[in-house]
Amino acid sequence: MSWFLQATDGMPDLGQGPGWPPSSWRHAPRKQVPVNKLVATNRRGYLNEARAARYARHGARGDIYVIEHAGRYYIADGHHRAVAAMMRREKTITARVKRPGDR
Repeated sequence: MSWFLQATDGMPDLGQGPGWPPSSWRHAPRKQVPVNKLVATNRRGYLNEARAARYARHGARGDIYVIEHAGRYYIADGHHRAVAAMMRREKTITARVKRPGDR
């Protein structure tokens, strides 16, 4: 089943350069992001649906990290947590959001 608006095989070049170190995501603002605007970036479309279902039932710790670009939100980390929200029929998720060019 395709959960996402679109999928890419890895993070596309959105002008973000080499990316951001994990510590920089702590300073990214949290925003409400519509799930119907999420783009998967996991290589080869890997998704463990059993894990996502477990997260949907019991919750999962950690932020979802996305890059906002051209009206879409590319998932940098948190695919299983995003799918868990979709399984719960949530319309939005809370995510740490960066834009290309952010530090």
